Amino acid sequence: MNFQHAYLFMAAALAANSCGPHTGKEAASHPGSPFAWVKYEAETARTSGTVQGPSRQYPTPEAEASGRTYVRLDKDGDYVEFTARAPADAMVLRYCIPDAENGGGRDMDIALLVNGQPRVEIPLTSRFAWIYGEFPWSNDPSLGQAHHFFDESQALVGPIKSGDTVRLQIGELGPSDYVLLDLVELETVPAAVPRPEGSLSLTDFGAVPDDTGDDSPAFAACVEAAGKSGATIWIPEGVFRLNGPRMRLGGVRIQGAGMWLSKLEGPGTMFDGTGEPLHVADLAIFGTVDRRVDNIPENAFHGNLGDGSTFRRIWLEHHKCGFWTTYGTKNLLLSESRLRNLMADGVNFCDGTSFSTVERCHLRNTGDDALATWSPTTLDAAGQPSTGNSFIGNRIQFPWLANGLAVYGGKDHRIIGNHVEGGVFSGGGLLLSSGFDAIPFSGTIRAENNTFKDTGGDSYIGQAIGSLWIYALHSDIEIPLVIDGLTIEQACGDAITVHGPKAAKDIRLANVTVDGADGHVIRIDPATSGRMEVKALRARDYRDPLVQNGNPENFGVAVRD
Repeated sequence: MNFQHAYLFMAAALAANSCGPHTGKEAASHPGSPFAWVKYEAETARTSGTVQGPSRQYPTPEAEASGRTYVRLDKDGDYVEFTARAPADAMVLRYCIPDAENGGGRDMDIALLVNGQPRVEIPLTSRFAWIYGEFPWSNDPSLGQAHHFFDESQALVGPIKSGDTVRLQIGELGPSDYVLLDLVELETVPAAVPRPEGSLSLTDFGAVPDDTGDDSPAFAACVEAAGKSGATIWIPEGVFRLNGPRMRLGGVRIQGAGMWLSKLEGPGTMFDGTGEPLHVADLAIFGTVDRRVDNIPENAFHGNLGDGSTFRRIWLEHHKCGFWTTYGTKNLLLSESRLRNLMADGVNFCDGTSFSTVERCHLRNTGDDALATWSPTTLDAAGQPSTGNSFIGNRIQFPWLANGLAVYGGKDHRIIGNHVEGGVFSGGGLLLSSGFDAIPFSGTIRAENNTFKDTGGDSYIGQAIGSLWIYALHSDIEIPLVIDGLTIEQACGDAITVHGPKAAKDIRLANVTVDGADGHVIRIDPATSGRMEVKALRARDYRDPLVQNGNPENFGVAVRD
């Protein structure tokens, strides 16, 4: 979605209003919470459409929708309408429209009306949704097993006041057309970040915003000049197309006017690390990846990103992964950013990546673990574990495959204060695993004050998994797994599960609250061995007996007050 074009489309309708969407804002360019939007669920709005769900049946659109429920609009003029609860000037719309008959996607529009007056036509596309068949999937509908239904559009929509009536309405439809609306988010865009003094603007090297030309040569020239001079690269307001090959990027600082205002878009928005630190802020980077090919690194940022890279307030969509970091990456910080609608992981701190942090980020609709750290035995780190990585204060929604948070081996990782909602398939809130040929755990793994809602259930291992899933697969987990302040709500099956065939020897849980589970609170797989101690467990509304220990001779479970 072209943010600028959507804004320009409706500008004439607002010409009589002397206040544009940013006029009069005195706040800093990035104040307060990084989650400062207001969510409106389609199924709770006024609608002429049909509410579908709830259902967790996989694979269906209901299973991937927020609250397992959405609204189907399939008649000319169907709408969803709600009352704005807070001022806003920007919208995110999560939706599904049909695929093309032979795959590859199609395009539609939906009209936004405010207080009955047309405001803007918001483009919708299915080019980055709808995959088929078995893993790693295909874009061929003849293979069946359709899933990954939803995508999102973003638009600057002009002023919306608290109390305004906001309507999304479809026009004339073809015989098989429909729109599935899941949710709307409204927010106020911060004032533009000013251009840094002495910076090199992308437009100084020939780039033109909001056109159809390829700005890759200009971007490459600007990066080269900045690398020599030490100047900051300035990405001004507008959308800049990068259609060229992926680029090597490091040793530079890139600054945009804001993630809603400055955007790099196209197939060339994929960057390989050089081993030098990289600093990127206040910028959207949208790719064009519509399938998963694991031997091609179609990731926004990939490889060795050096020591001390920072990524603040960036927005990534339509890549395979947001970040896949490798040996040599350390002390990386990703904060206050949005990673959505990806074909695989949001972030994977892999292959010896150490002392790196993701904090206060929002991740949605990832096609593998949203946030992971993995210590494989087979890559460049040559037996060096990923060490000391942290995931802190993040919000994760609806991974359409795999877990919200995952730790595969390594040393001394921390998972603190995260909220995970809506696992779809193999979707635990947190997985602690010695699988995928991970270097065995060492040190202590700590998970504190995390909340998992509507997670767990069916999985690729042929057994249901818990919202907290401990999987001792390829090596014994010898070290303490320390889990304190865990809240599990509406678990799709058992709340906590431990699986073998290896041992998990020292699981320590304290201050655990389980509020609803479609199974046991704790279930131990017969194939595993080890020990679990649980202190201060509060549980209610669980379907099956509190503890199901499948191997009481070799696995001890102690639940204490």
